[in-house]
Amino acid sequence: MIDSEQSRDSWRKWIRFPAHWKESGWIRVLLYAGLGFLCYLLLMDHVLPQQYNLTPGSISKETITSPVTKVDQAATEEAREKAADSVGRQYRVDDRLAERQLKRLDGFYADIRRNLSDDSLSDKERISNLKDRLPTNLTGEFYQRLSRVKVDEVTEMRVISREILQDILSEGVRSDELEKQQDRVDRALVTSSLGKNARFVVREITREMIVPNKLYDKERTKKLKEAAMESVDPIPINKGEAIVVAGEILTEEQVRQLEELGFLKNRINPWPHLGLLLLIILMMMMLYLFVRRFQPAVHKDNVKTVMLLAVFLLTMIGMKVVSLGQNLEWSTVGYLAPAALGTMLLTLLLGLPLALWCGVLFSLSAGMFFNAENHLLFDFRYGFVALVSSCAGAYALAGVRNRLSILRAGLIASVASMAAIASLYALVPVDGNGMVLLQSLGFGAASGLFSAVLTIGFLQHIEALFDMLSPLRLLELSNPNHPLLRKLLIQTPGTYHHSIMVGNLAESAAEAVGADGLLARVGSYYHDVGKMKRPQFFIENQMQAENPHDRISPNLSKSIIIAHPRDGVEMLKEYNIPTPILDIAAQHHGTTLLKFFYFKAKEQADGGQVLEADYRYPGPKAQFKEAAIVGIADSVEAAVRSMSRPTPDRVGSMVRKIIRDRLDDGQFDECDLTLKELDLIARSMCETLQGIFHSRIEYPEDAQGKGVKPA
Repeated sequence: MIDSEQSRDSWRKWIRFPAHWKESGWIRVLLYAGLGFLCYLLLMDHVLPQQYNLTPGSISKETITSPVTKVDQAATEEAREKAADSVGRQYRVDDRLAERQLKRLDGFYADIRRNLSDDSLSDKERISNLKDRLPTNLTGEFYQRLSRVKVDEVTEMRVISREILQDILSEGVRSDELEKQQDRVDRALVTSSLGKNARFVVREITREMIVPNKLYDKERTKKLKEAAMESVDPIPINKGEAIVVAGEILTEEQVRQLEELGFLKNRINPWPHLGLLLLIILMMMMLYLFVRRFQPAVHKDNVKTVMLLAVFLLTMIGMKVVSLGQNLEWSTVGYLAPAALGTMLLTLLLGLPLALWCGVLFSLSAGMFFNAENHLLFDFRYGFVALVSSCAGAYALAGVRNRLSILRAGLIASVASMAAIASLYALVPVDGNGMVLLQSLGFGAASGLFSAVLTIGFLQHIEALFDMLSPLRLLELSNPNHPLLRKLLIQTPGTYHHSIMVGNLAESAAEAVGADGLLARVGSYYHDVGKMKRPQFFIENQMQAENPHDRISPNLSKSIIIAHPRDGVEMLKEYNIPTPILDIAAQHHGTTLLKFFYFKAKEQADGGQVLEADYRYPGPKAQFKEAAIVGIADSVEAAVRSMSRPTPDRVGSMVRKIIRDRLDDGQFDECDLTLKELDLIARSMCETLQGIFHSRIEYPEDAQGKGVKPA
């Protein structure tokens, strides 16, 4: 079990690597081309002429030529080696080294401030103390100028020096670029308002702090070399080349060449090969253009494209396996073809329109897989039944609420298949043989149920492999009896009810802008699970108890509050919650500022410096619409609940103010929400909140003070 999980995780990581492949158009084209090639191989035996086996010493009755293009392994390997050699050395930035240098820099400036502000020290003693603390390469001129720096300038010097050093180290410094990167310090200080001595000190310290942190990445270089090798197109052996002439006795060498080609055929016309190739290209173009035009989210995401093509290939392989059993005794086994497998999976994973279109392509393929009549390219009977079965299964899965609905959809697909088979038999009787009809109806009845069982079996593996969330999986996660939600309800009832309210707001808002409302709602349920680690520090769980933040410093309060998204992600990982839910939990606060504790810290600092960055959530900012919407709903629900008189006007103003503040703060910079969509989100949330905070009648009381039920 552990080995299979590790294998699945490693495969999932391969799908995600490298990151720039995810939206690459060339990779997308190669994926469709790869699927087309595999479909070509699957259909070849059913469309092209029959193959023949020959042995050494036998006489060839025909002149045999290479019927297909074959890879020249030696030349291909040589080309791949050249491609690998063309990949240069790859480097990675060591962020830990950069962080260490920044900490050292802060320490140096702390020592400088401490010595300069100590009036009991002479200049000589200050210089002596600082020489023990600062880098040894600093010159005497540096210390002379440092002694002339005013203490008030040290803070600005530190900030400027830190910004310059962070900019340079964040980009990475290679050992052969050290001097060039050090020269950037001079250019960065040109516009500085520091004095002459302070600028010199900043320059020298910052230059000393710049160290090589862009290190050779052997593993990445290796993987890129492997990717370069895999990207090389195979070098072909040209088709049409004569291997053996008619009447010739086959030698060992000729057999070896025929074996190298992989299959033997009589001398044939190359047009069937070209015709099949063109047919496959047309099918792939039909699929590609439909996805591009009507499924842009799938088209732009190569992971989803891989999943689509994998399901397509899986269905084709299923039909291929069934076709192996077609013979005179089981002539109608083609009605068992699991064409509905692909459409049912795609309906659950990518939506009904794409599933129906793939059903059309599956029906074309079924007509070729089961063309028992050699003179026919398509057998319309099997194509028609496959089309009816696949479409019926897809339609039956619309709006499903549990996995058992898949079996119901399979039953509907079986009934549809039987109806299609019966109609065909009535129109074109099969030699008047009733047994053949019963056999055909039996295969048709089994096909839908067979597809449903396969769908249930493959669905969870595809969801895990591609980290996808089907509506069924989301509905399962939204079940209040889920262990994590039960734990949230018991340990943090306030957070639980807050999450439910956020889910209602987020779902309606997401649907208003065309996003996934179900994902937004389920993500809302889990977005604050990190609060279970320290529930008493969040006001909704205090239940009129003393607020522990009143007894601790703002900095400690900030650390506790900011930690809850990270704690939530760790907790969600323990419960194997899918990645999109984890992303919502990690991103719903973005990099927003904890204003309450920030201003409280400033008040207590008595003029001391309090960095705003220290009181911001670490992020990341919202990367997709649903995460941004959950973040808005989270703030809106908390803000509106705290209002004393939540009138529609006040609620509307509050909602728009929260959205405007987040927009001005740049929290939506990394997701694709437009201003129009933000307005729709505000309207939707206002409408939902009006339903929640509607006015209620005040019930009259009787003389004894007991409530009187209205008539």
